[in-house]
This record gives sequence, C-alpha cells and structure tokens, in this order.
Amino acid sequence: MKKIVYFGMIMAASALASCNKYLDIQPVGTVIPASESDFRGLMTSSYTGFPAHKSYLSLRTDELLLDESSTDAARTKDIYLWNDQNPDPATIAYPYLAFYKSIFYTNQIISTIDDKLASNGTVDQIKGEAYLMRSYAHFELLNLYSEVYSASNAGLRGVPLSTKIDLEQRFVPATIGESYMQILTDMEKGTALLTVDDQAKGVNYRFSKRAAFAMASRVHLYRGEWQEAIDAAKKALAINDKLVDLNVAGSLLPNDFESAEMIMALEKVSVPGVRTSSFISPALLDSYLAGDLRKGRYFQKSGGDYVSLKGGDNRFNVSFRNADLYLTMAECYVRLGNTAEALKYLSALKKNRFTADAYAKETKADAGLSKEQLLDAVLLERKRELALEGLRWYDLKRTTRPAITHSSFGRTVTLQQNDPRYVIRYPQEAINNNPDLLK
Repeated sequence: MKKIVYFGMIMAASALASCNKYLDIQPVGTVIPASESDFRGLMTSSYTGFPAHKSYLSLRTDELLLDESSTDAARTKDIYLWNDQNPDPATIAYPYLAFYKSIFYTNQIISTIDDKLASNGTVDQIKGEAYLMRSYAHFELLNLYSEVYSASNAGLRGVPLSTKIDLEQRFVPATIGESYMQILTDMEKGTALLTVDDQAKGVNYRFSKRAAFAMASRVHLYRGEWQEAIDAAKKALAINDKLVDLNVAGSLLPNDFESAEMIMALEKVSVPGVRTSSFISPALLDSYLAGDLRKGRYFQKSGGDYVSLKGGDNRFNVSFRNADLYLTMAECYVRLGNTAEALKYLSALKKNRFTADAYAKETKADAGLSKEQLLDAVLLERKRELALEGLRWYDLKRTTRPAITHSSFGRTVTLQQNDPRYVIRYPQEAINNNPDLLK
C-alpha cells in the first residue's frame, strides 16, 4: 500500500543543555516521500511556513506611525522604537526558526527526490523550487541579521547555512561572502531546473523562471552589481513586462495576486497586528505629489489618519512584481551613468501611476535632473511605489541609512545616521539556543 507522507516539526524554544545545535528540530512521524504529489506537498509546506517578517520591518522605517490606542501596540512598540536588545516580553519576536523550518522542507526534497523519482518536467520543477526557496530564505536571513554586502564586508559575520539534514551539526554563522556564495549557487541550480516560465494565478506563490530572474535581479541589486541586476531583470521582463495602469477605472492594485504585473505572491506584507497598531506617516503621504494616483489607491482615510489598502488579505501577498524591476533597471542604469535608459524605465512606470497632466510635468522635470538628482528621484519613486511591501527597510539599509525619529508612549527615540541597529539583533530565543550566533 502506498504510504502517505506527513512531516511534522517540533521547534523547541527552550535553551539547550548543550550548544551543538543551532535549532532544536525534531521530525515527528517521518515517512519518506515517494510520489510527485508527496514532494509537492513538502514544497507547499515550505511556502506556507515562510515568515511574515516584512510586515514588522515596515514599523522600523519612516512609513508608519504607531497607534498607541491599539491593543496590539504593546506587542509592536519596541519594534517601532528599535529596542532589539531588551524588548518587552510581549513584543513579537523577529522570525528565525521559521526560516529554517522552511529550509528543512527544501533540504528534504533536495536530498531525496532523485532517489525516489526519475527526472521529468514536474520533478525538475519541484526540485528547482526547493533550491530557490532555500536560497531565498538564506537571503532574507542575511538581509535581516547581517551587514550589507561589499568587498570589504565579505569577511564579516553572515548567517548559519543549512544545506543538509544533520540534527547534530553545529551551526556557526558563515561569513557574508560564504553566505552569498551559497545563495548564488542555489539560485543558479534552481533556475536551471525550472520548467515553468510563469505560474498561473492562484499558484503564483510558487517560483517560476520569471520569479527566479526577479530574485536574481534583487540579489545583484543588493550586492551592488548593477549590470547583473539589469540583465536578470530583462530576462524576467522578457516573459511579462506589463504594468497596471491606475488611470484605468477598476484597475487592480499592483500588488494584487491577480494583477498583470504580479510575479510572485508569497509573502504577507501587512499582518493584522501591524495594520491594527499603526497609521501611515505624514512623511510617506506627503511624498505623493498632485496627480499621483497611488495616494488614493494605496491608502484610505480612517478618522483623522490614513491606513493602508495594500494588505490585510492574502490576495495582497507579494514578493516580486514588475514595478520593482522597472525601478531596479532605472536605479542600476543611473548608477552606471546611462541616464537615458534610467529615464526610460522611470517614465514607463510613472505613465501608469500619474494622471496624464501630472505625468507630462514629471517627465519634463525628470529630464532636467543631474545624475545625482536622478538617482534621488528613482529612490524616492521606490519609496512611493513599493510602500509597505517590506522593502523600504532594506532600501534604507543599503543606501543612505538616514536618521529616523519615532515617538511612542512618552518616549522619543532616534535611529541615528548609520546606526548599528540597521543590522537587526538575532532574537534572544535564537541566541539562547545557539550562542554561536554572536560570534
């Protein structure tokens, strides 16, 4: 009789008697997967367990104000005030174990699928997704808990790498350079295996070739590899380069999973605990000029404040979409000194986000900008377009690391220019389980 596969996971939070494990993961009732549907089930578990960390990243930026009257404010106030060292016990912890739980499923697929199934289009697709998901989980861990990549930073502390199932292995963080080497290797292997160019709506939380190219573009952007980021973005846009036109009545939000520009709708970027404890900051609202259609589509007035319309439902989950790629192209081209190409991609996006009159004014103004001014304009456009999608913190961290001031519950705290807190401290629970994290 065919065995049905279930992979239970216990993620113990207690401190370990010995420190030879970075996680206390114990598979329960493990039965070896044997069919395509079994392996697809494991891959689905990896996707569904991926954490919603980007919701909480928005609280650290200049996008939100904390609503002190909210019952959820007690759980988010120390995130808002960048108090990672000694947070209130009620504070929601940044995810750590959840990333490795997601990686565990991918490791199970990668290590066993070739022994159980012959290569075919479906099998190769699942295996490719597993490599890419492992790569993406390590990439997000690195973005949270390590410094930005540079040649001079490559030897600094990265993150523990999990590439096999070994519950006794000691997981000391790799360097940033080593971490990226694993990320890039997995990304390349996974992309080569994929057989699906673009996932259908409803299953577009899965990796496709289009999503893999979009991920590669972001990885190279964050590494400062401008031409490589452009090349990868072009591959993704060659499959689908559409943008949502907000001038069209009834148009979907760009981060709707059914929108024309959605690439991969995986990550929850606005969970209830954040939505109910925050308002849109005046700094973000004031960045939208007259004729910018996004202000009325992305936000809604609630009493005397504004709230986001870009989240609160799984249909607004987003990891990659075309507007992000257009802005990556614009940024990378201007950094390479090709302002004409940068303006082309910036203009293409604005045409779909502004009224016709406002777009004409924007185009004329942008044409007169210097290289430095154009870069500032592109980064400002990223702030407007990608608001509350969890990327603002990463953009601030990899660029100017500006000072930000937040006030809440009688306290005013400033994240200073180039503040060390732009690298988030590992959760105390993770440190307790693995003191090697601080090495």
